[in-house]
Amino acid sequence: MEPKPGSTLSDLRALRIEVLRRAVGTYLGKAYPDREPSEAVRRRLGWAEGVDAATLLSGPPFERVSRPDSAEPPIFALRLGNARYPHMKLQVQPWPNAAGFLLSVNTHDQVLALDPTADDAEAFRDLQRFNQDVKEAIEAAWDEEGLPTFLRYLRDYIQEHPGDIASQP
Repeated sequence: MEPKPGSTLSDLRALRIEVLRRAVGTYLGKAYPDREPSEAVRRRLGWAEGVDAATLLSGPPFERVSRPDSAEPPIFALRLGNARYPHMKLQVQPWPNAAGFLLSVNTHDQVLALDPTADDAEAFRDLQRFNQDVKEAIEAAWDEEGLPTFLRYLRDYIQEHPGDIASQP
């Protein structure tokens, strides 16, 4: 169920820009339900007409969040934020499914050294809960639209391989 090691940007050749635009539209609708995203976010969405996925993902505004020297497939992220937190990201990565890729949301709020006794610790945990709720809403909406998410992949895998799951210890 893991992506193939050594996948490259070219593995995203099946990604169509209109699908990515649809995913972004759904993301923004859930992340900013009562207002428009910031000017910075809107600038990140000014993609050239006719651009292909490989070209778009290979530079700004997309970030490669996996190490270039890693054997793991690349993950590309677009920082779109949400109404309360500017660092949440839409992620695209090659995957061995019918679409050839998965969409996910990275809340980008997992702090390793959060002091649980800090004055703002509870407020930060509240923000993390909010971000998780937004992430789940976006990914559920993508799934309902038939866009490729890990939950859809997992559901399809279990449906296609029922004996594999039942026979594992």
